[in-house]
Amino acid sequence: MMKRLLFISLFFLLLPTVVFAQKVIFSQEGGFYDKSFDLTLSPSPDDYQIHYTIDGSTPTAQSTLYKKPLHLDASLYSKADIYKIQISPDNLLYVPDSVKHVIVIRAALFDENDSCVSKVSTQTYLIRSLGADSHGMAAVSVCADYDDLFDEETGIFVKGVNWSPDKPDHTGNYFMHGRAWERMANVEFYEPDDNSGINQICGLRAHGNRSRRQPSKGMKIYARSEYGKKRFKHDFFNDTAMNSYKHLLLKPFASFWPFSGVQDYFCNKMALQLDMEAPNCRPVVLYLNGEYWGVYFIQEKTDDRFLEDHRYVSPANCNIIGSWRGELEHGDNKNFKQMMEWFKDADLTDKATYKKACDIIDMHCYIDYMVFQTFVGNFDWPGNNTRLWQEGDGKWRWIFFDGDATIIKPDLDVFTNAAIYKEPSDWLNYPQAKLVFGKLLQNKQFRNAFKARARELCKGLFRYESTYPVFHEIEEALRPHIHDQKHRFGYPPSEKAWNEGNAVINEFLKQRVEAYLKAMDESPLLSDDNYDSQHLPLWLTVMLATALGAAIIMIIIRKIHKK
Repeated sequence: MMKRLLFISLFFLLLPTVVFAQKVIFSQEGGFYDKSFDLTLSPSPDDYQIHYTIDGSTPTAQSTLYKKPLHLDASLYSKADIYKIQISPDNLLYVPDSVKHVIVIRAALFDENDSCVSKVSTQTYLIRSLGADSHGMAAVSVCADYDDLFDEETGIFVKGVNWSPDKPDHTGNYFMHGRAWERMANVEFYEPDDNSGINQICGLRAHGNRSRRQPSKGMKIYARSEYGKKRFKHDFFNDTAMNSYKHLLLKPFASFWPFSGVQDYFCNKMALQLDMEAPNCRPVVLYLNGEYWGVYFIQEKTDDRFLEDHRYVSPANCNIIGSWRGELEHGDNKNFKQMMEWFKDADLTDKATYKKACDIIDMHCYIDYMVFQTFVGNFDWPGNNTRLWQEGDGKWRWIFFDGDATIIKPDLDVFTNAAIYKEPSDWLNYPQAKLVFGKLLQNKQFRNAFKARARELCKGLFRYESTYPVFHEIEEALRPHIHDQKHRFGYPPSEKAWNEGNAVINEFLKQRVEAYLKAMDESPLLSDDNYDSQHLPLWLTVMLATALGAAIIMIIIRKIHKK
């Protein structure tokens, strides 16, 4: 009797959990389909009531009641028109006359008391006959509640209560950081050939620096156990064995300059072949609450979890610095500050001092990083987009990221830009950003190693025969999407402008090896003569000092004698 009572008690105790573990079952899962079809939701309405939404919002008891199979056609497009919401300052405002749609169904079970008794199920349908052809590109669908995205107080994509007219380019809800500004969302990723991918609840935040003001927002997505799954498990990137990620970025096309959109993808693919860390990335078409949101690039977020996955470094024993000013991204910046203080006073012409520098810095990684950054002619560096890390008290290594402002001007004076501080100081040009490279160039061993590595790469990885296929691959992948991208966000301003941007990239790649080697050979910063003239041999320095001292003594004696 006691056992039966105990069983009954446990049954009723666990019943809410069992019920809530249920979910609405869709007769067809989301993804790409050639034609419209009828979609059935179950269990039967006799068991529970099914309520659903088509605008990406979480269903409630007041949402549409499911009564019969849904025919997946344009009648199920969202009517919310979120593309009309102002989510950027007036000077960047762009609202198209219409947008493309896909069909998003979010559904849940409700009991006779209108209480939700299941998880919310979400499926996005990309029907090619309705215009949702991705031309071989994968698709991402993000769904979140209106208030979480667009409310004045809580929305992460609007100017909102945190915008100030005194600082219009640096304030707004979309500039807010941290866990307090993370919102729950559903993310789906679909491969174009077999609809494999992910469909799960995640954390969503705004991403980027000044690009947060743009209408096409950068996004960060976080897999957490509290949302249901600890990881995003899928082989997103073809050139890696990894299929599990903790954090990912969704980077908008509009963050690139000029209008090509290929630079960051190109740079990441090249950097991955060098001795430094860099993120994998891939172009996708993004839909937000069922509305077309343009071309994005899904890529790895280069944080502590990235290093844990790729370098097997424990986040608890990892320091990540986000700028030459010592901006701390993870861990502790004590070692970084000590390194920078050491470099200020270090005489790098001395062999022993350079050896110590090699104990502080992973020099092969640093040389690869500096050769690459100078080769691609990064306008938004070194004062910006710098990231380095170390494990414990180990050597510092560099992470390449954000190549948006690269591959533009083949004759940019990159060596002066990277090593010489010139007044006035600004966010890109300040002493700390130039210190380490400028100091290391004083050492002949470093200069020789840098030039040798640069020449090696210019004969191989950097040759036009090697770089053009990477550029052409992404150019052709983007080409079918430029019209829709331009219509949605006005960026690029025209297909002609996009083609002109690609022509700039192509010419850079054609000319760059010759121009880079010429600049390297002619730069006084990399010339031994420049440093030999500044640092005379010790015996000559002593002899000259002795002669100068003797001359000064003779002048003083003569003056005394005259008196």
